[in-house]
Amino acid sequence: MDKFMHFVEDKMSPIADKLGEQRHLSAMQKGFMTVLPLIFVGAVFMVIANPPVTADMVESGGIWSIFSGWLNFATKYKMTILVPYNMSMGLLAMAVAFVIADNLATSYSMKGITSGLTALVVFLLVAAPANYLALADGTTSLLMNCTYLGAQGLFTAIIVALLTVEITRFCEIHNITIRLPEICPPALTNSFRTIVPMVINVSIFYILSLLSSNYLGVSIPALIEKVLATPIAAVDSVPGSLFLCAFMLLLWCCGVHGQMVTMALTAPITTAAFTANAALVAKGQASIFHPIFMTLGIGFLGGTGNTFGLCVLSCWKAKSQQLKAFGKATIVPSIFRISEPALFGAPIMFNPVLMIPFIANGLIVAILYWLACSFGLVTAPYLLISGTYPIFLSIFVYCLDWRVLVFVALMIPLTLAIWYPFFIAYDHSLCKKEEATKLAEEEA
Repeated sequence: MDKFMHFVEDKMSPIADKLGEQRHLSAMQKGFMTVLPLIFVGAVFMVIANPPVTADMVESGGIWSIFSGWLNFATKYKMTILVPYNMSMGLLAMAVAFVIADNLATSYSMKGITSGLTALVVFLLVAAPANYLALADGTTSLLMNCTYLGAQGLFTAIIVALLTVEITRFCEIHNITIRLPEICPPALTNSFRTIVPMVINVSIFYILSLLSSNYLGVSIPALIEKVLATPIAAVDSVPGSLFLCAFMLLLWCCGVHGQMVTMALTAPITTAAFTANAALVAKGQASIFHPIFMTLGIGFLGGTGNTFGLCVLSCWKAKSQQLKAFGKATIVPSIFRISEPALFGAPIMFNPVLMIPFIANGLIVAILYWLACSFGLVTAPYLLISGTYPIFLSIFVYCLDWRVLVFVALMIPLTLAIWYPFFIAYDHSLCKKEEATKLAEEEA
């Protein structure tokens, strides 16, 4: 175990740190965090349009009858209620293209807003080019295909954002810009300076779009979908997602934020899965479990690694002073699924005794969540609402299914049982150390 720990600390941790600090990955991470409010707004209106009850449940009476007014309102005005959802989640890729380009340009000390606008225009050009269509009455209309403006176009948005900034940077480094005399106002100088790079970006991507459509018969977003279909299928599969979960948990054991390191890969896939399910629910159909949702299961109870059990045991059963203090300090953050105090306070990282149940708890709950959703015992997630909500509420808001509360309640004793033997062993070793320290102090 010591050799493995040294390998992880010496080899894997530096690689994970470098990945987390890499300029392009960092821009993507910050970009997805920036659009979280937009996702939340869309989710709120999706909740309003889809009450967590059915007409049969309301008709059965009892406690469900209190939802009758909400259900009747949502049924009557569903399409109207979903307009804000369509104008937020339905345009998510546009926002992502802008904010990723903005963040990447800022990291290069370039004009972030201008780069964001360039990426936005180019993304619209390749993902939803406007075309005139002759109607039966002899008039013409300018129409856009909105298919790839939402989550389905996220990968295209990411690629466009990164490439447009790099092309603009190349132009600036090699002075391929319009340079006005120094006497001109800075605002005017900056505006003219961006014209040539913007024209070059638009021209390159428009030519590529025309070539793709005319010679390959598909748009650039559709082509990207085909190219990425195999690797995405590998990640969004049970083995791939389990590996991803284990990798994230192992990174946390090294003191590295596993979700942040993998966000550039997981965020587009997870967001697309949530959006696809939301569209199904909006049509009155059942949501589908995507294996990438297993990454949610590693943090249902107390945050990553499901550390709630360790915090409860420390408050309840600890004999060592260290774990008693640890339990009191971490129980409240754990209830709100904030795991950092437990990870760094116990500590779990680089602690072989606690690393084992930390990884095991995350993987076991993720697997059981997959099985529960796959067998129809729990509704698969369709609402992407992020936040530090309390344990039961945090998973309920994903699907508005009361059965998921039962699932969480069953997971609590299971995770406690997994933590218990390792907790006892660690607590016993701490007691011995504290006694030895006390004796040494008395002898001194």
